Amino acid sequence: MHSEPGGRIGRRGVLRATGAGIGVLAVSAILSACSPQRPEGAAADGRAPAQGTDTPVDTLTLALPSSVSTLDVSRESGILNYVVACLAQESLLSVGPGGKLGPGLAESWKQPDATTYVYTLRRDAEFSDGTPVTTDDVLASVEAARDEASALAYAWADVASVKATGAREITVRLKNPDAAFAWTPTPGTLLISSKAFLTRNKGKVGTPRTLLLGSGPYRVTSFAADDHVALERNDAWWGDRPSVRSLKLSFVPDAGTRLVAMKSGAVDGALGLPSDEARSWETDAQVTYTGDRSVVALAFDTAQAPFDDVHVRRAFAHAADRAGMTRGILHGKADVASTLVSPDMWGDLLSAGEVREAYDALPGWDFDLDLARAELAKSAHKDGFSLDLTYPSSGPQLGKAALALAASLKKIGITLNVEEATLEQWIAGLLPGRKPLQFLWYYPVTGDPAELTNAYLDGGATATNLPHYDSTAVNEALAAARRTTDRAARGEHLMAAVTASAEDLPYLPLWWAQTATALSKDLVFEEPGPFALVGPWATRVKKAAS
Repeated sequence: MHSEPGGRIGRRGVLRATGAGIGVLAVSAILSACSPQRPEGAAADGRAPAQGTDTPVDTLTLALPSSVSTLDVSRESGILNYVVACLAQESLLSVGPGGKLGPGLAESWKQPDATTYVYTLRRDAEFSDGTPVTTDDVLASVEAARDEASALAYAWADVASVKATGAREITVRLKNPDAAFAWTPTPGTLLISSKAFLTRNKGKVGTPRTLLLGSGPYRVTSFAADDHVALERNDAWWGDRPSVRSLKLSFVPDAGTRLVAMKSGAVDGALGLPSDEARSWETDAQVTYTGDRSVVALAFDTAQAPFDDVHVRRAFAHAADRAGMTRGILHGKADVASTLVSPDMWGDLLSAGEVREAYDALPGWDFDLDLARAELAKSAHKDGFSLDLTYPSSGPQLGKAALALAASLKKIGITLNVEEATLEQWIAGLLPGRKPLQFLWYYPVTGDPAELTNAYLDGGATATNLPHYDSTAVNEALAAARRTTDRAARGEHLMAAVTASAEDLPYLPLWWAQTATALSKDLVFEEPGPFALVGPWATRVKKAAS
């Protein structure tokens, strides 16, 4: 997710940020969307990526942990919406499983100056209805994304113009330099359809009746919002022909039902399995755990009681046994988080050593109930209080963490009422000011740490800054990062924002997670990686070698 200069973030950002739609699916980085690429990913356990064969797979049925109400990501932007849409639609650029920008519908691109981006379309791209992809289609898709009714509009707000400057050339000019724009013409904020389709179906794209039209490796053939999405291979796709011909994604929210379906052969696997559930699949399926750069955190609303008092925030921090959560709830398939941004998100902005040194200096907030009591005693709420914390039914691990925290808080005089909600109910309540304490459950869709810092630490990001956090030092560091074109300087500014915010504790990061993917043992998923499941991921499902 990107922020505009000034920190404005759209509602769509809130949706994707929560991991809406697929529980623990890995979305990371701008969608591994559109282009087959050389292997970049590797399983979290260090094993070499599995390799499949070219043997055709006639049908593939996978279980997903929740449903979607529309296939149009500009209307509903949960992770699962992207998992489906990015099989059928593409963007100008893609991101590989390891997080590198690559070609998509644009075979090449360049940046002549700090505010100009030029994209050259490939010649051989067609929509699944047989019509060629043209500059008019790209312009119409950008305009649809920029429409005020679109949840993607925020990412394009600092764009001065988008024009066709050649038969296959699109030129974008920004009002101001913004290094994060490099990630905008990717599926996270742009999915391309035909001008005719968008005009004919304005306001109705992605419904069970209208479906989607795109140029990707698959075309959607049916969609039932509470049941399934069915897709067929698009043999006109410009990339290599996928092994899987027919694909059905079944929405199965109940964990027990998913496992029974696997054991009976009704499904060939599942995506987005919570770690505690995934272990029970290991007998009947090949389960792969991959670091996905996602983060789970508690967001404290610093603009309202009791969290306007830093001592209360520190009391919560010391009462949370985060190491115990990663061991007992996630079975070691996660790391205790020291900030929102996973260390792997820094890419080539900062060296691994620089990141490690900076992270080692961040506050640890060790689990210590004596320190928690002492901090509460310093606050204006030393006699304790009661409040609620809601988690989505698609994230049972969040619920278990909340209950563990509630048990600790009870010992220092705080009552935490843990409530489960449907995913839709939970998303509806996920806005700044709605509740004093909320879960932040975020899956990055770019390989850029600014995706998190701009959305969740910038004082101007009014739609996503759940804690109402507003720090002059942090705001200035983020503004400096937006302006600079020097990568090292940009990394230093972003890290300065992370460091300056840590002591204020607007969020309590709990863990950086891994994704579990389960497939029948006669199948392999090539190129696992943090961004592997968003984009044309089904093209990498192959028959296993005998």
